[in-house]
Amino acid sequence: MNYGVKSNGLLHALRQMAPYAELSVTGERQWHSITFSGVQVCIAMTLSTGKHAANANRLVHDLPEHEFVLNGQMVADIAVIDCVTTAHQSRLMIDALLLDD
Repeated sequence: MNYGVKSNGLLHALRQMAPYAELSVTGERQWHSITFSGVQVCIAMTLSTGKHAANANRLVHDLPEHEFVLNGQMVADIAVIDCVTTAHQSRLMIDALLLDD
């Protein structure tokens, strides 16, 4: 499946927040309600520990309140749904709902 097509803007914005992180889209599906349409996206973010470990904690805290500016889309909801930290890395699973403008 061609993940990431609808989520390119969000990936770019996340790279701006965490340029040292590795990002990959692990799931993407269309989403519709009576008044809105968009896409639900799951993104894996991997950060090396050490100097970036504090940044992982900051991202977990700040991400839900961050104001994203995306071309043609609005971030209706975004959250870190899982965070696993080992001796070598932190891996965050991010779930987002992007609505079409």
